[in-house]
Amino acid sequence: MRIEDKDANLSTFCNVSGLCADDQAILARIAPLVFPSLPALTNRFYEELANDQQTSLFIEGKIDALKKTHMAWMQDLFSGDYGEAFLIRQEKIGHVHVAVKIPPVFVAASMSFLRGALPAIIAELVADKNEAAHATSAILRLLDLCQYLIDRSYTQTMMDNLGISPALLNRLMTTK
Repeated sequence: MRIEDKDANLSTFCNVSGLCADDQAILARIAPLVFPSLPALTNRFYEELANDQQTSLFIEGKIDALKKTHMAWMQDLFSGDYGEAFLIRQEKIGHVHVAVKIPPVFVAASMSFLRGALPAIIAELVADKNEAAHATSAILRLLDLCQYLIDRSYTQTMMDNLGISPALLNRLMTTK
């Protein structure tokens, strides 16, 4: 996956992380193996959220709808299609999280949960160990990309609220 468009930061992220067309292909190839495990993973994920004092408040009374959304997102991860529409969907997730005031730490913790859970599922279900290792690396890079795109929504909101430009924010974050 090479992103050569107008978004230099996204291009750099993908180029340095190594997310490539081979990653897209392998995730799509293992999708039929992984899909049957996604409902149980989604249930486990929401059990963790429900058991946490802070996150439980954000999902109370909405778990069924949230599980459906999460399942669709998880299936999207294994679609093998990470073009413009996929990128826009990830950023939209970020905008929704910001709009409903979900703290960024919840996104980071959720991605961490998935980074821990998905490799075990892949290792169990993909018989060829080399393919399993490649698929694991690919899904971890893709989750990192999703988190980067979602996090940008928080950054954009902060810049808008403070009335600062991306260049100024960059200077503020890199100045001693």
